Amino acid sequence: MKIYRTAIVGARRGVHHARAYQDLGNMEVVAICEIDDQRRADAEAELNVAGYADYEEMLKQEQPDIVHAVTMPTVPRYIWIEPAAQAGVRALVIEKPIALRPEEAERLDSAKEGTDLKIIVNHQRRYMPFADKIREFQAEGKLGEVHFVRASTQGEIMDMDTHLMDLVLLAVGDVPPTHVWATIEGGETYQTDLLNCPENLIAVYTFPHGIRVFFESTREALGTADFSGSNPRCNIDIWATKGRMWWRENGSWGYLLDGESQQFIEPTNFGQDDMVAQRRLTQAIATWLSDESQSHHCRYKFAKLGFDAIMAAYRSALKGERLTIPPYLRDEEWEQLRLRLTS
Repeated sequence: MKIYRTAIVGARRGVHHARAYQDLGNMEVVAICEIDDQRRADAEAELNVAGYADYEEMLKQEQPDIVHAVTMPTVPRYIWIEPAAQAGVRALVIEKPIALRPEEAERLDSAKEGTDLKIIVNHQRRYMPFADKIREFQAEGKLGEVHFVRASTQGEIMDMDTHLMDLVLLAVGDVPPTHVWATIEGGETYQTDLLNCPENLIAVYTFPHGIRVFFESTREALGTADFSGSNPRCNIDIWATKGRMWWRENGSWGYLLDGESQQFIEPTNFGQDDMVAQRRLTQAIATWLSDESQSHHCRYKFAKLGFDAIMAAYRSALKGERLTIPPYLRDEEWEQLRLRLTS
């Protein structure tokens, strides 16, 4: 049996992700890369693996099949690609968001082109039971045509809106939106860095076949108060021609189909559900590497769709009108938006 060797980049959150590889049988964490001496030493001791301060040295010495980069949002994701591809790495896992501004996404696309790397983005919610049921309903047509999606989250935009948009895309069949009308407020900073994104975003998207999505990523999550059993961290509701479906990150998930007298409902607890989903995401990497037909649910192209959709909302807010998509936000427009929010 092929054992896939994995190297983790980033010990702050990387240790958590490394635990998802334990006892999977055909996957093994062999090294960790971390520039902070104390964090690196702590991770080496906890994981019982080799530690490196230099990324390229780790790749040379360990020759991993998989690199799992768990780094802060302000670290550009494209920097991991070329060294990994040259070292023969087969799969690269990167954290969300994939970029903070259009230029970073363009450089990520450019670095990705011409390599055989399979790139996965850590949107682990796609491996939770409710996401399995969405895919099942889509394949069998049980929910019918989606008419309306309401999605809301509370917290830092750079942390949570990428997860929320990823779920919206899953709900509508992973297709890009055609129109958006958005408003933003406030400027969000990360530690001592300059503004990276707005603090609050509310948008109405139109997707193919007339699907409407109300999208809210804010500090206060105003739209969650009327959801029974809701927790403002992350919620999604889907209304379709044959029924309704919902998911609350800490509350419940379920559905009610037309013609059925009772709804299906199960409790959710992100503290428990997260690691289960993370292990499924991790195992699916090895499955995809061994069988091309078993493609990963968190492939890069879906995360790029989400990034483009969020940037389109920023552009709508900048222009102050409902916009057709494309075009998408350009880097000079991102700068205009940043200056407006900080002035």
